[in-house]
Amino acid sequence: MTLRGASRAAAALAGRAFDWLSSAPTRESARVRARLVDTLYERKAFVWFGSVSVLMLAVSAAVLTDEVWPWYWLAADLALLAFRLRVIELCEKAKVAHAPRPVRRLMAAGTAWCLVLGLGSGTCVIAGPPALAMLAGVNVAAVVGAISSRNAATPRYAMLAIACVSLPFAVSTLFSPIPGAFLVGLQFPLHIAGIVVILVRNYESHVRLVRAEMRNRHLARTDALTGLSNRAALTEALAALCAGLSAKGAQRRESFAVLSMDLDGFKAVNDRHGHAVGDALLVRVADRLQRGVRPHDQVFRPGGDEFVVVMPNATPEEADYVARRLIEKLSSPFQIGTEVKASVGVSVGSALAPVDGLTPDALLAHSDHALYVAKRSGKGRYLPYAAAL
Repeated sequence: MTLRGASRAAAALAGRAFDWLSSAPTRESARVRARLVDTLYERKAFVWFGSVSVLMLAVSAAVLTDEVWPWYWLAADLALLAFRLRVIELCEKAKVAHAPRPVRRLMAAGTAWCLVLGLGSGTCVIAGPPALAMLAGVNVAAVVGAISSRNAATPRYAMLAIACVSLPFAVSTLFSPIPGAFLVGLQFPLHIAGIVVILVRNYESHVRLVRAEMRNRHLARTDALTGLSNRAALTEALAALCAGLSAKGAQRRESFAVLSMDLDGFKAVNDRHGHAVGDALLVRVADRLQRGVRPHDQVFRPGGDEFVVVMPNATPEEADYVARRLIEKLSSPFQIGTEVKASVGVSVGSALAPVDGLTPDALLAHSDHALYVAKRSGKGRYLPYAAAL
């Protein structure tokens, strides 16, 4: 195997290892797992406080021992602090842009920092001054406790970090010149076992909170009647797509279409047969709309008898085809129960980004304008914004 092949194999193996460490030990959905991993970079204050306490410990070691090694420790901690803060910044930007987060690099840097802390604290214990050993023990205990809270959402990775911090310290107490220090090393595994139990409990609490957060978020973004995404979700989806627009992106077919739709004849059905039939009709309309769009398109119900379809990576021709397909699908009568047969139609107006707008408000306003012109010219019509002008 060549050197390049060996490096690729090692990188792939390391990647699988970090994927396993970041995965949840219990069976969770992909969205829950992703949300748990996001917590790794959401508490920047812990990174600052941990590094500041280590810097103070390294300076104390340099003063009490008058040796060179604490300064190397200090330099390593500063370098890791700068790297971790940079990777956290990249993770935050990637989250906003809905891009992959460099979580592997963040986990690798965190593991390295924990290992450096463990080795440095262990050296403090072996160095001899009791005050320095006490400071090292306090720092190790504080960091282990912080890991059990901060990294509880990824317990496998948290256990690795705890091991990197505590094992060098525990082993060093067995070789320390301080009388009775070995007793700390003998009891340390018991304390770590207790921390792991707390870690598992914290993980269970994290999972419950994430599930509740996602459930509430789903309810807040979902239309209760049809099950479609609502106006809040529409605004969020358009904002995400608009954030990814660029001149080069448009050339790479990253443009998208917004179809605004309004039912024709719905008010007459609602007035004649009542709101119960009207609600049932809206549910069936939503079902036909979902079956009439492309697999990666999304249908929204902002309210009333209005619907919006967002079509990522769509050309004008694709928007035209989908709009006319939806008009055709809704032209067939709807059977509501055994007695009511309702007929409605739909008018459609569209706007294409970035040609017709670069913001959610502009795109919705322009597609609504095209819809208004289409309805004014006759029912069951489709009109793009350019033609409406």
